[in-house]
Amino acid sequence: MVGPKNEPTTRSRLAQFFALDLLDNRFPALHGLRVLAIITVVQFHLTWIYGGEEKIPIDVDFMKGALTIFFGMDLFFMLSGFLIGSILLRSLQVQGSQQVGRFYLRRAFRTFPPYYIVLTLLAVTTALTQAQKHHLPYEYLYGTNFLWILDSRDVVMGWGWSLGLEEQFYLTVPLLFFLLYRMRTPRARFALLVTLWVSGLLVRLSIHLRHLHWSDDDFRRAIYFRTYTRYDTLVAGILLAFVHQEWQKPLTRWLKDPFHRALLAVPSLGCLWLLMRPLLFGKEHERLMQILSWGTLTTLMYFGWLLLLLYTDSWITRLLSHPTFRKIATLGYGVYLVHIPVLNRVLVPAAWALSRRHVPMVIIWPLSLVALMTLSLAVAYVLHLLIEKPSMWVRQKLAS
Repeated sequence: MVGPKNEPTTRSRLAQFFALDLLDNRFPALHGLRVLAIITVVQFHLTWIYGGEEKIPIDVDFMKGALTIFFGMDLFFMLSGFLIGSILLRSLQVQGSQQVGRFYLRRAFRTFPPYYIVLTLLAVTTALTQAQKHHLPYEYLYGTNFLWILDSRDVVMGWGWSLGLEEQFYLTVPLLFFLLYRMRTPRARFALLVTLWVSGLLVRLSIHLRHLHWSDDDFRRAIYFRTYTRYDTLVAGILLAFVHQEWQKPLTRWLKDPFHRALLAVPSLGCLWLLMRPLLFGKEHERLMQILSWGTLTTLMYFGWLLLLLYTDSWITRLLSHPTFRKIATLGYGVYLVHIPVLNRVLVPAAWALSRRHVPMVIIWPLSLVALMTLSLAVAYVLHLLIEKPSMWVRQKLAS
């Protein structure tokens, strides 16, 4: 009798072990949006590595078109700012304080363990160059985005620049919220956040005007990856969280009118149109377009879309709220950590083999994208079970 009685418990423990520790579901449509962001980032890196670093034959026009869809990363930044801002605003509202220690504890146990495990595994399984060995301490300190060159021969995890940018920004967030709540009215707080968001554009513009002689590569390195030039994407997310907290009900009523929804949708689509046409105003103004695109146009576009997703009930909102997206989004962080090693070590050799057999790129590229997403999700799932879930369990115990 002991065996049959214990059997359901064993099964339930196994089911619990293999289950996903799903993301919070207060904003279901954002899971679908996060999945779209993951796919756009993965396709960008796939295209860049195939056509740029590996020189796999790929149609030039297709490559240029695919690389114009670069703004998935800005969506990650904005969603991150929105979710962190929502947590801190709710903490201030309910408990009257930010609970800074708890905030950093939750952040560290959510992001640090998977990052350090993947970085260490890559460091010990790769024949490191002298430059990689020299720069490895920066990567362990989340300082990748302040290295001048992020080439694969110089750093182990060049794509870790975005994680470093976020962690550096979040060191300042408690101070930002302290300043916000020293102000007396919601309008004053809103004005401060908008001013801070606009200042990101001014910082990029001032750096550009002081260094007009820079090459295209130096221009991108100095402006695209730095925290002090890209913080406006995260500030925009916090601004959205603040708007959601202060004016949720009036916004819901206002957006019931189709004309008001169009007032948000049309400018957002206009921003998308501009983002996908970097040479619209000629080669001589390309850098000014990039300065606008790397934070200003992207956040204006996403701000309108996110308001529509948060406050309207449409078929798009319902589609993006499907439970499947929540499961994929839960693995999104792991996918970002592992997708480039999977690409370099598995997909690049396979693509070369197919190319030598004269398989057209119109078949290789989409197959590669599907395979890369599938394999990355599989590796991310293992990472979730073995690293993320135990880390979050420890976090929960410490936080309680």
